[in-house]
Amino acid sequence: MDKYVSSYNICVEKLEAGEYAEAISALRDLADKGYDKAQYRLGLCYSEGLGVEKDVERAMIYIFDAAIQGNCDAQFEMGEMHGEKGGLLMCKQEAFLWYRAAARRGHVEAQYQVGNSYYNGMGVVRNYDSAVEYYRLAAEQGYAPAQVAMGHCYDLGEGVIANLKEAFAWYLKAAEQGVDDAMFVVGSRYEQGKGVERDIEAAREWYSRAARDGYEDAINALHDLDGLLV
Repeated sequence: MDKYVSSYNICVEKLEAGEYAEAISALRDLADKGYDKAQYRLGLCYSEGLGVEKDVERAMIYIFDAAIQGNCDAQFEMGEMHGEKGGLLMCKQEAFLWYRAAARRGHVEAQYQVGNSYYNGMGVVRNYDSAVEYYRLAAEQGYAPAQVAMGHCYDLGEGVIANLKEAFAWYLKAAEQGVDDAMFVVGSRYEQGKGVERDIEAAREWYSRAARDGYEDAINALHDLDGLLV
């Protein structure tokens, strides 16, 4: 399929330039030849109504064709289509199977979603050990939501031995990526001395970062700190 790479890249450039008619025609030709990336991209076009009339059924057909060839992006999208955004198509068991297929191919978001499925018992029997296994795969690749999930699991001792220092370390990784929830938690841990040495100025700094994004709990925490230091 390498012979189609150049043609596919031209299609993507045309899509990004808004030259939809020519791009869709060329993508359809590549998809009909069995090129998985073109099938996936064309499926997204039908899913979003980009350059074509929106058609979820046709979108799923193209994305499915790519997914069964092992395209991990398509496998993840199949999970999404059967997951929370699937509406009438929702099937948690089917979503889990597709997420897991993509996760095993290294798809970071899919690894996180498999972790969520195990953690919440969605489409599979609840298993905290397996949840942590998949959360860790995504977290170690820098995926912030998975880092927050790891912090939560270490907080509660779910799938791991409870360890406040480990929890703080994972929350900090997500906070450093600008995740509001994580910045607030890091601020609160510094304020409380929970998993880290107490440091009110560090707490103020992290609360302030979250507050600048309008995070209400952080704004309230800053007011409380002002009262504490009066």
